Amino acid sequence: MKQILCFGDSNTWGYDPTNGGRYPYDVRWTGRLQQMLPDCRILECGHKGRTTVFHDDLEPGRVGYDILPIELNMHEPLDLLVIMLGTNDCKRRLGAGADEIAKGLEMLIRLTRSPLIWGGKSVPKILAVAPIPMDAAHIPGSDMESMFDAASAARSARLAQSYRAVCERYGVAFWDASEAVPHVTSIDGVHLSPADHAAFAQAIAPQIEALL
Repeated sequence: MKQILCFGDSNTWGYDPTNGGRYPYDVRWTGRLQQMLPDCRILECGHKGRTTVFHDDLEPGRVGYDILPIELNMHEPLDLLVIMLGTNDCKRRLGAGADEIAKGLEMLIRLTRSPLIWGGKSVPKILAVAPIPMDAAHIPGSDMESMFDAASAARSARLAQSYRAVCERYGVAFWDASEAVPHVTSIDGVHLSPADHAAFAQAIAPQIEALL
């Protein structure tokens, strides 16, 4: 059975913006993906507030670079690592541009391929995903207003171009999630709606199958 680690933020964890809770497993894109790919084991590794490499003083312990080696070792052997991060990197207070965030993705790719992690064992393939862009129209007045703004949403829409360039340089598979969902459709403009989760899962499944 192929093992796939999905490494992401609250949109991999399954945050429900309508009540602050968590969507049921069969609503989350990872749960839907498990149903679509029964010969694979989908390992869900999402953390609310996670960034690529940027430290947020108001939400400590969320740096993806710090935790990724632990998760890789915990879940080995792995056939594929799916990385979908970058939304939290767009927070207003972090001040990172799209190219800087893509540099964070580059560091995650280099880390995943490090022989210090695998010690000669098989290194998983990587699928880097540019997350679904935020919807600036729904951020004002929501719980996300203190962290994100229209400029954050614009940065999130530019991630795909910057991510693609990094992935081409490293020979890593890349997918732009806006091809499936142009922008988030939930009430806070940041977290995926159930419909977004469904469309995302449907579209990423063939991307994953092509790499296995």
